[in-house]
Amino acid sequence: MAAEAAAQLYQAFVDQDPAEAIQVVERVRASGVAQDALFDLLYAPAMGLLGGAWASGAIDEMAFTQAAVVAEQVGSFVMPSAARRDTGVTVVLGTVHRDHHSIGRTIVAATLKEAGYRVNDLGVDVRPSDFAERVQETGARIVIAFAETMRTARSVSSIRDVLRAEGIDDAVVLVSGGPFIADTGLAREVGANGVIGGAEAALRIMARVARDLASAGGEA
Repeated sequence: MAAEAAAQLYQAFVDQDPAEAIQVVERVRASGVAQDALFDLLYAPAMGLLGGAWASGAIDEMAFTQAAVVAEQVGSFVMPSAARRDTGVTVVLGTVHRDHHSIGRTIVAATLKEAGYRVNDLGVDVRPSDFAERVQETGARIVIAFAETMRTARSVSSIRDVLRAEGIDDAVVLVSGGPFIADTGLAREVGANGVIGGAEAALRIMARVARDLASAGGEA
């Protein structure tokens, strides 16, 4: 049911129909889903579908932007009844140097913030040194680099190089973007630890990485 409802919510976003989107939320709540679970079970997967549709070309940037406005209007209906617990996990993310694509990054950043992660969003056209500087400033050990062209995707290796040059050898570098999804081996080539395919995947992977870092005794 959750997957079907998420698909319905996504379609309401694309149709620019906030009334229908709210009805989807209310139907899921009426089925017995607690308020605190609505974001994870319904909203995040719908946003993941939205980001995936844009990345695959199923919808264009204008349609995505309009859908995102509806999604923002509905956001307050799926938030937990009380402030979400701070996970204590810090992540630095940004779109890599010479890449100005922002949609995928914006979705993932918003999703992680709502899930309680301490998100440092550096925006677009971010140089490797800027990633390293913010990691040093915040003590983060998780970096997410976004790239939507093959050229900029390959440049992620420079982020790993700069981190190592600064003595940050234990950082977990995750990547996201079309080139990494199309070529499953590209992430390894650029020194990344994993690939994030969208908002739902970001939540799942971040939770696993945070657990691994905690069990290893490191700061996340």
